[in-house]
Amino acid sequence: MTHPLTDRRVVAAQGAGPTTARPSTTAGRPSWLPYDEYPFEDRYLELPDARLHYIDEGIGPVLLFVHAGPAWSFIFRGLIVRLREDFRCVALDFPGSGLSPAPVGYRPQLAGSAEILDRFIRALDLREVGLVVHDLGGPVAIGAVARHPERIRAMAVTESFAWPLARENPRIARMLRIVGSRPFRLLNQLTNLLAWVGSTSYGAGRHLSRAGRRAFLGPYRDRSARRHAVAMLHDVAHADGYLRDVDRIVRSHFTTRPMLLIYGAESPGVKESFPERWRARVPDAQLLLVPGAHHFPMADDPDAVAGAIRRWWEATATV
Repeated sequence: MTHPLTDRRVVAAQGAGPTTARPSTTAGRPSWLPYDEYPFEDRYLELPDARLHYIDEGIGPVLLFVHAGPAWSFIFRGLIVRLREDFRCVALDFPGSGLSPAPVGYRPQLAGSAEILDRFIRALDLREVGLVVHDLGGPVAIGAVARHPERIRAMAVTESFAWPLARENPRIARMLRIVGSRPFRLLNQLTNLLAWVGSTSYGAGRHLSRAGRRAFLGPYRDRSARRHAVAMLHDVAHADGYLRDVDRIVRSHFTTRPMLLIYGAESPGVKESFPERWRARVPDAQLLLVPGAHHFPMADDPDAVAGAIRRWWEATATV
């Protein structure tokens, strides 16, 4: 398994070869993404083989927000707006998602995304980081920091997992195999079904305005973004070796770090006992169940989730 990890003033990507990684900003933005819906400055990190869009808002302890799969940094906007007065909030878009273009021949995978995230952390020299992960962002982030666990202070887990699904959650593994199958890939190419469901109340859409839904769906106008979202789910369904490594990393490096588990009370993860599986590995992990929320509790009730993260950090991560 490959990895890489990093603060705002460092521009050289350590270990990335002789090519310089350059943070930059740009005034250009798609018309479907108005500032009111995504009130952040767009930044770009130029790596030798990828151009990563990210946001970097506020001053204070670092919170690194990690999505992966069929989503992008937009899903964290409610948390970042509420937390940037007290934290430095950093969130990237992986290649082929959000505002990050996909390099030619790019194929989304857990291990490859962990490598990209590691390089991103090292390029920005992020330290004493609080990870805030969602869904596939959990195993990606854990894999990324495996070589440099000293950079991580704490982790808030939102609707995520860190074990082989085929072994512990076979029903979800079967669903992922179906969603990652060729027939579903073709259906999603034609209909954008995956992103559309993500924009409903079962996804991140409970409080989206018409403009907000248009912004959330904006990247998926490009059919390659639809392909990348499904390809990532296909990889998860067949990545037992990578996920076994992630499980070992959690047991080795995260059992003594502060952890906050955040789940929607109505989410599939709760029904599949994800919180209990985390606590079997990290017994002191705190748990927040967001009433009425589904798979995107930070979008369903951003006030409750942001408040819980702030209180948890003050009580545990600063000790």
